[in-house]
Amino acid sequence: MRQCPICGHVFTGNERFCPVCGQALGVADRTPAPVLNTTINLTPTHNSRLAIASLIFGITTWILFFIPLLLAVPAIVCGHLGQGAIKRSNGTVVGNGLAMLGLGLGYAHIALTLVALCVAIAMVAS
Repeated sequence: MRQCPICGHVFTGNERFCPVCGQALGVADRTPAPVLNTTINLTPTHNSRLAIASLIFGITTWILFFIPLLLAVPAIVCGHLGQGAIKRSNGTVVGNGLAMLGLGLGYAHIALTLVALCVAIAMVAS
């Protein structure tokens, strides 16, 4: 409710002029209040099992260095599948960092294996 400052007439609308005395009234603030996000995620989040498997395969690949492709390829595959599951989950599944670390370890191990293979071939050929 608003009141005219001149005649004191009370009105409830958004009138620009007082209907009784014709006094120009201040325009009510028409900017909407900011909308606050009050939603709470009630579903608990958990780490992606594929991301965890990717990290385990990636670490194991470096521990058991003599088995290069047997563990590096599953680390890469599980990492990519885990990232896809995380993106599709709308925030209920987390662990993108785990998947990325597993991917990095897997790709780095394959790259290092290829470099070592090229060096071995060059040494044998010379």
